Amino acid sequence: MITPSGKFLLKISVFTLIIIVISVALFSTILKTYYFKAFVIQVMLITVVTTVGHLLVAKAVKKNIRKFTTAYMASVTLKLVVYLIYLLLSLLIDHTGVVQFVLTFLVLYLFYTIFEVVEVLRFLKKQSNIIS
Repeated sequence: MITPSGKFLLKISVFTLIIIVISVALFSTILKTYYFKAFVIQVMLITVVTTVGHLLVAKAVKKNIRKFTTAYMASVTLKLVVYLIYLLLSLLIDHTGVVQFVLTFLVLYLFYTIFEVVEVLRFLKKQSNIIS
């Protein structure tokens, strides 16, 4: 039987694979002139940070459901700080293609945030059913 953490890892892996396939298709055809080398780094960074954040929140909720709000807010805060540091460092190092770099990051952030919120809500629903 797959653990909830294992299910999340499988889902985010499939989600990331779908994002990469769609991105490769778009960047090799319609958006060919907008491709930049750091795209793969962006996808991997957001995937890893989202995964770590979700697993930490899930671990806190399993210990005590009352810690969800604190754990989730801490997770979001840490993710935003990591993303901000990444964006600042990347833009300080390379000034070319700033618009596509930031827009791509924002689109990826939006997709992964929606994915994570849906998964957190499913997880909380299952946890509340276990407690009841």
